[in-house]
Amino acid sequence: MSIFKNLFGKKEEKPKQVFPNRGLNLQLEPNPENGKGLSEFFSGAVKENEGIELDYSVDSLNFVDQFLDNFSKEWNVDDFAETIFVAGCYSGQVMIENANGRWIKQEDANLPEGVNMMPIVIKLPNGTVCDPIAKAFKRFANGEPDNLSYFYQVFTTTNNE
Repeated sequence: MSIFKNLFGKKEEKPKQVFPNRGLNLQLEPNPENGKGLSEFFSGAVKENEGIELDYSVDSLNFVDQFLDNFSKEWNVDDFAETIFVAGCYSGQVMIENANGRWIKQEDANLPEGVNMMPIVIKLPNGTVCDPIAKAFKRFANGEPDNLSYFYQVFTTTNNE
């Protein structure tokens, strides 16, 4: 492997950190009852700082994608973790408002042993469980390949079949 690096001069890139290495300091406990309230911290901050009124429409996920892209260039995940978390809650709330999902505790998701998700996740009417908060962290770290708008489409299209 090092011969190829020497021959082609390609430097190995260190993978970007996806999840924070510290506990989160959220204004509300991350539980199903607070999912919407956590999402409102994000929409309220966007309105206050950007002058943009987010409306929980599917199209508003494009703004969340762009927002996370913009800040990933200036911040690391440990510095921006709470904002990423509430952006993920906003994305989850979009799934609730538009696809009849609901917040549930990770423990109530009946996950296979060894599979972990964020403390709260979305359960769709067909029983599918998804983790928009973790997806927001992945979007922040990885950019376009972890697009939240596409994530919504994949889960809600599967939900409607």
